[in-house]
Amino acid sequence: MSVWPMDAVRESSETQAGSGALEVIVPDADASIRWSCHGYPNSLAKWHYHPQIEFHLIREGGGQFMAGDGLVPFEAGHVAMVGENLPHNWLSDIMPGERLPHRDVLCHVRPQTIRGLFPIFPETAVFERVLRRSRQAIVLSGESAATAGELLVAMGGHAPAQRVADLVAMLAVFEQAPADESRTVVTPNYDPDVAVGAESAINATIAYISSNLADASLERAARTASMSVSTFSRFFKNVAGIGFSDFVCQLRIGRACRLLTTTTMPIAKVRELSGYVNVSNFNRRFLARTGMTPSQYRRAYAR
Repeated sequence: MSVWPMDAVRESSETQAGSGALEVIVPDADASIRWSCHGYPNSLAKWHYHPQIEFHLIREGGGQFMAGDGLVPFEAGHVAMVGENLPHNWLSDIMPGERLPHRDVLCHVRPQTIRGLFPIFPETAVFERVLRRSRQAIVLSGESAATAGELLVAMGGHAPAQRVADLVAMLAVFEQAPADESRTVVTPNYDPDVAVGAESAINATIAYISSNLADASLERAARTASMSVSTFSRFFKNVAGIGFSDFVCQLRIGRACRLLTTTTMPIAKVRELSGYVNVSNFNRRFLARTGMTPSQYRRAYAR
């Protein structure tokens, strides 16, 4: 697990509120790159979209990365590049009262700013492929993630001119990353327009699930979104790309994995806190998601 220097970043002073929508990102004066960092929970950590490209590093905690119709686990050291107007969110599994004060480091830049380099510096034209792939959200791993994360953290302490060099260096990492260290998480036929107007309902649903993961139900989630059960079920699958029950199951198994590897509590207690009453049901779903039984997973990954 990577350790990121905390003295290289400044906590973002931005306090944008709201339940989620088109996010308006205002760059610093006389700068095309906006860098920031924040903890979790935070009003900025929500399901949202914006016309800027986003480079994002998670420095602590784990959870589920939502992007378009994709949902994949993340842990500390995760680095992603999210394309313009692609809905996204990093949902950390935390207990009531818990906070991750240094979770997120990110920067935003408009894709047309990057493309403006191509005619001046023809060598940068190779970044067009990266921009296109980012519409499906690129996630790095291994050395590529470590290198991009270090560049993103360092950007926070640099002057605006140096940040341009940092941006080019990060794009080069994404462009040159080997196939086994770079993948996309959104299906090619995903249409971002399905997210327009859905932000409040999706964020209300996520907030409800996060606060009631052990006993979240489709019926109560539908009431939270002010929809009938059938309408909500279709709505959630259409916008999030995954059925409500499958979404909750993935979050619950993610919590079980975290508790198994970071605590010594009995597996029966882990099962209970993850929302499963029936032992066989828990074991079956855990095995389907991880390929291991809970006890095998603990032995393999306990810290």
